[in-house]
Amino acid sequence: MANFISSLTDRLRGFFLTGENEIPALWWDMIDQIQQLHQEVASLSESQLFDEWNSLRFRVQSGESLTNVLPDAFAIVSEQMQRHLGMTPYPVQYLGAFAMHEGAIAEMQTGEGKTLTAALTLCLNALPDEGIHIATANDYLAERDAQWLSPVYNSLGMTVGTITANSTMAERRAAYECDITYSTAREFGFDYLRDLLSMPESKMSVSSRRQQLFGQQNKQSENQLLNPRKPYMVLIDEADSILIDEARTPLIIAQGNAAEAEQMADLCQWSASQITKFTEDEHYIDHGPQRGMELTEAGRRIVRELLLQKDAPGLLDTGTAYLSSERALKAHRYFQNGRDYVVRDGKVEIVDEFTGRISEGRMWQNGVHQAIQAKEGLEITSPTKIGAQTTVQELFSRYPRMAGMTGTAESAASELKKVFGTPVIKIPTNRPSKRQNLPEQIFLTEEEKWAAIVEETAAMHQQGRPVLIGTRSVNLSNQLSARLLQAGLEHEVLHALNHENEAAIIQEAGQPGRITVATNMAGRGTDILLGEGVPEKGGLHVICSELHESARIDRQLTGRCARQGDPGSARIFLSLEDDILTAGLGEEQAQDLFTSFQETSQDLQSTLRYFYQAQQRIENRHEQQRIQLVDHITQRRQMLKQMGQHANLSEH
Repeated sequence: MANFISSLTDRLRGFFLTGENEIPALWWDMIDQIQQLHQEVASLSESQLFDEWNSLRFRVQSGESLTNVLPDAFAIVSEQMQRHLGMTPYPVQYLGAFAMHEGAIAEMQTGEGKTLTAALTLCLNALPDEGIHIATANDYLAERDAQWLSPVYNSLGMTVGTITANSTMAERRAAYECDITYSTAREFGFDYLRDLLSMPESKMSVSSRRQQLFGQQNKQSENQLLNPRKPYMVLIDEADSILIDEARTPLIIAQGNAAEAEQMADLCQWSASQITKFTEDEHYIDHGPQRGMELTEAGRRIVRELLLQKDAPGLLDTGTAYLSSERALKAHRYFQNGRDYVVRDGKVEIVDEFTGRISEGRMWQNGVHQAIQAKEGLEITSPTKIGAQTTVQELFSRYPRMAGMTGTAESAASELKKVFGTPVIKIPTNRPSKRQNLPEQIFLTEEEKWAAIVEETAAMHQQGRPVLIGTRSVNLSNQLSARLLQAGLEHEVLHALNHENEAAIIQEAGQPGRITVATNMAGRGTDILLGEGVPEKGGLHVICSELHESARIDRQLTGRCARQGDPGSARIFLSLEDDILTAGLGEEQAQDLFTSFQETSQDLQSTLRYFYQAQQRIENRHEQQRIQLVDHITQRRQMLKQMGQHANLSEH
C-alpha cells in the first residue's frame, strides 16, 4: 500500500503542475482500494471502529502523512456514514474528496452530494487536531450540514461546532475549539478582525513582543481571542460564489462615532429633501454607479443658496454639503428598494446581488447607508469609520491549505488558479445528465417576455410538472407573482423578505404542478427532490427570467433541474429592455438596438449574441474590480507596514 500511495502522490504532483482537468487513472484505483477496505471494516463493532480511527489519529500525529492513511480513513468514515446516515459515498464523491484533499476546487454538479463529499475530506484532515474550517454560503447551510453530519463526526470521537451571525462570543470560542468548525466566510472574516481589534500587534507592549520573540505565550491575551489557533485548512462550499462573486467587496468592521450622529442625521435628511431641485447635466454629472455624481458649478451654486435658507443645518461647511448632496443623488439613482436593499423592521438591509439573501450586519460606507435611510424616511444611524478590514483573498490566503467545491467553477478556473493557486477539477456525474436546455426565447419588450413566461408556466403546470422561475430581485418576484395570480396560478414566492422559509419552500418545489418563484437563493445548497409521478411527466422545468451579471448564476439556476439522472428542462427568457444590455453595452447602444428592431421585422433571435456579449463585458469589469481591490489592499499593506502599523487596522 505504501508504494501505491507514494506513486499516487508523485502522479498528483505532476497532475496539478500540468494543469490538466481530467481525472487521473490512479484515482479510480484508489477507489477500488477504499471499497475493499470498507468491506473489511463493515464487520467491526462501534468500539472497534472508534479504536481504528484513534489508531489513524496516533499515526498522523506521530508524523505519518495524511495521504498515507487516506484509504483506511475514507473506509472507516464511509462505514460510519452508512450506519448513521444510511448512505455510502459514490465513487464520484471519493473523486471530489481526493481533489479537495490535494488543494483543488472540485466542480460537482447540483445534486451530486457535495455535503457528504466535504465530510470525507474534513474527517481526514481533522486527524492532526489543528482545527479545520468549512465556509458555507449562509448560516442555514452551516447549521444544517453540521447537524446532519454530527452523528458521523461524534462516532469517530470528533467535535463539531457552528458559528452564525447570532452566535455569542462564548459560543464562537467554543466552536473554534472543535475539530471541525462550520460557518460562513463573513463570520470567519469578522472574527479574525475582531481578534485583531481586541489585541492588535500595533498595541502590543515591548514586553509582549519580547515574550513572542522568545516563544513565551501570553495566556491572558490568548484568552481574549475568539480563535487563538493558527489557521490550518479551510474548505469552501460554493467556492466560486465566495471566492469570485463576493470578492469585490472587502470585509469591514466599522466603529461608530456618536459625536457626529446628530449632525449626520440633519445633513442626510436635508440633502434628501433637496434633490428635486437638481437637473442632470445642468446641475450634476452622472459618472455611473461606481464613481457616482459630481456637482457642476451651477449645482454647487444651488447648494450654497440652499444653505442660506432657515431650514438648512447649522454650522455646515460648503464642502461637506456638496458631498452630502452628491451622495443623496447617488442613493436616489443607483440604490433601489427591493433590488439592492429591503426595508425590514425600520432598517435598511442590503440584499446580496448574487445570492438574493440579506447580508446580515453589512452597511454601505462613506455615508451612503445614511443617505439611503434618509431617502426612505427612516431613522439615521450613527456614521461609522473603518476599524479593521480584510478581503476574501487576504482572509483565505492566511490558511496554509485551502480547497473547495461548487457546481460552477470551470468558467472561473483561470482566475481561481491565478489569485488563489487552486486548480479546478471537474468531477463526472454519478449518472448521465438528462437535462434539456431549450432554446432561448427573445422578445422586444419586457411586457411580452413576462406574458410568455406566464404562458409557459401555465402549460407546464397543466402537464403536472413543477416549475421554478428565477428572478433577479424582490421587486421582480413580486411583479411576477401578481401576474401569476391574475392568471389563476397558485405559487410560492421565495426572496430576501421571507428567506427563513427557504428550506420548506424548496423542499416542496418538486411536487406535481408546484410553481415556485425565487431570487438567486434557490440556486444554492438545497436539493429539489421530485415528487411522485413527476419524472414520468418530464421532471422539474426551470425558467430563467433574464440573464444575470454572472453566467455562473444562470448555470446554478438551470442546474436545479435534472439532478442525479432525473429528467428536467430549462429555458432562458430575454427582452431588449432587460437591464443586462444597458449594464453591459451602455445605455446608448442598448437603446439603439431596441429602436432598430422596433422599427423593422428582423428576427429577434439574431440579437442573442448581444446578451451574452453584455454579460461577458460585465464579468470582465467585475474581474478588473477584484484585481484592483487586491492591488489597493496590497499597496495599503505595504504603506502601513512601512509606518509600523498593522495592515488590517485603521488608525484614527
